[in-house]
Formats: sequence, C-alpha cells, structure tokens
Amino acid sequence: MGQKYVDCKELSGDMHCSAHLVGNSDDELMEIVIKHAINVHGLANTTDFRKQVSTHFKEGNPPM
Repeated sequence: MGQKYVDCKELSGDMHCSAHLVGNSDDELMEIVIKHAINVHGLANTTDFRKQVSTHFKEGNPPM
C-alpha cells in the first residue's frame, strides 16, 4: 500500500492553509486530518466530516 495525502484547502476552505497531510494508510491519514482540522481550524470531529474527508484522499505524494 502506498502513501496517501490530502490538501487541506480542499477540506477546510481556508485558502491560506498550505498543509498537505500525509499518511501511510487511510486510518493514519484520517487521524492526522482530524487532529489538524480540530486544532488549527476549529472544525468538529463528526461522522459527516469524516465521510467528506475520505472522499478527498489521493494516492501518492503531495505536489510541491
């Protein structure tokens, strides 16, 4: 299984956030994304948010 990532701008709508969050599995990436969303953007850890997040997972390495 390869690396996966998410571009935070796609999730939070915060165009000033340049974070690309990376994990080695869906579960690891989800936990990283949730912690970032709560601590940086003040978003809530809800079932709907987790479903939305999972649709934005991409395979490979984030763009530079």
